[in-house]
Amino acid sequence: MDSIVKNLIYERKILSIGETIINISLISVNYDFENYYLETTNRRYSLKINKKNVDQCSVINRMYNDIKFNPLTSREIYYSDPEILLMEYFQAESPDIRFLNQHIFGESIAKFHTKRESYYGYEYDTYIGSLLQENKMSQSWKKFYLNQRFDCLLSKMKKTLSINPELNDKVLIVRDYIDRNLSEPSQSTLIHGDIWSGNILVDNDRNLKIIDPALFYADNEYELAYIYLNGTFSRGFYDGYNHNNPISNDFWSFKIYAYQIIPLMQYVLLEGPIYLREIEKILDFLIKREELKY
Repeated sequence: MDSIVKNLIYERKILSIGETIINISLISVNYDFENYYLETTNRRYSLKINKKNVDQCSVINRMYNDIKFNPLTSREIYYSDPEILLMEYFQAESPDIRFLNQHIFGESIAKFHTKRESYYGYEYDTYIGSLLQENKMSQSWKKFYLNQRFDCLLSKMKKTLSINPELNDKVLIVRDYIDRNLSEPSQSTLIHGDIWSGNILVDNDRNLKIIDPALFYADNEYELAYIYLNGTFSRGFYDGYNHNNPISNDFWSFKIYAYQIIPLMQYVLLEGPIYLREIEKILDFLIKREELKY
């Protein structure tokens, strides 16, 4: 395998003139990617190879270029084509979240949430894992959330697995409840889209980095609900965030539940039907609390 990858690197002329490979080793395989550690006479790299989805490396390159404005998410890209991505190497070390200053990290995410636009969605489709995120732009967050996320993911789920009639009824009644109660945020915010402990690393200078973006413009609190779903941070994180960017009054009572449905749908498509039960728990909670009829 290593010899095949070496030949690919030299054939594509990825490295600088005179730069030779010292070591190459496979780190992991996840979704459609082979992830390699590459060391040369010049530097160390992270190398991604994707032979299945022919545009995903190019999309990742574009996303990193779009978020280089923030030290938390910036990452040098040395080479990109539709199949290969050669990036700045970060130590494959995830910090122990329990010992982070979570208040400061919350402030850092609030400062990342400063890039605005007049629309929701994105100028191109992005990926979360190997799953395409359709980002057709909309002037309304509610329409984008319901059409480009909720309805789109529900349709994909129904095509790939069996949804029993009772669960389908619950989904539709909660969709109607969200439609009636979700208000438009005051502004559209660029979000990372996939912040969880596995995407937080320490770089070579011991600075925290967030990798693997899944960008789109959204209600910034969608990102907070996603983070909460994954149990990544304690209350200190949200206090720090709130100090710099006040969290809305209905986040803890409404949005946190409505927004978690979307990543759980994505997990169903990426990981399997085991996550249907987590979706149903949220649906049952909202149906009982709001006395929704179906």
